[in-house]
Amino acid sequence: MMTEQQMRMMMEMFSNPMFKQGANEFLKIAQQQGLEAANKFWGISTESQTFPGMEKMLERMAEFYQTLGFVPQAKYEELMKENASLKNENQMLRNTIGDLQQKYMAEHGAKAQQAWQEIVDKQLDMSREVTKSFFDVLKQTPPNKGE
Repeated sequence: MMTEQQMRMMMEMFSNPMFKQGANEFLKIAQQQGLEAANKFWGISTESQTFPGMEKMLERMAEFYQTLGFVPQAKYEELMKENASLKNENQMLRNTIGDLQQKYMAEHGAKAQQAWQEIVDKQLDMSREVTKSFFDVLKQTPPNKGE
C-alpha cells in the first residue's frame, strides 16, 4: 500500500509533461510488446486460452492507463487530426467574417459618412437661422431709454 506522500510524488511525476511524454511512449511500446507476447503465448481465440478472462484483464489494464491520463495512440492521433481540422475551419471562418466586415464597411461606410455630414450641415443651418432670428429680434425692438 502506498502512503499519501508516495501518492503525491507519483501524481506530481505524472503531471510533469516531460515524464508524461516519455512514459506515454514507453507504455505504448510495453503494451504493444506485452499484447503481442500474450497473443503468442495464450493464443488469440478464447477457446485456446490457457487463462480464461484475459480479455477482461486487458480491458482493465486499458482502464487503469486511462485513469492515469494516458490515451491510446490511435485515439490521440484521431483527436489531433480533428483538432487541426477545427483550427483550419476556425481560421477560414475568421477570414470570411473579416472579409464580410470589410465589404460592409466599404459599402455602408460612405453612406454613414454622408448621413453624418448631412446631420452636421443641418445643425449648422439651424444654428445660423437661430442666430439670425435672434439678431433680427434685437434689431426690431427699440432700446428703452428709461432703463
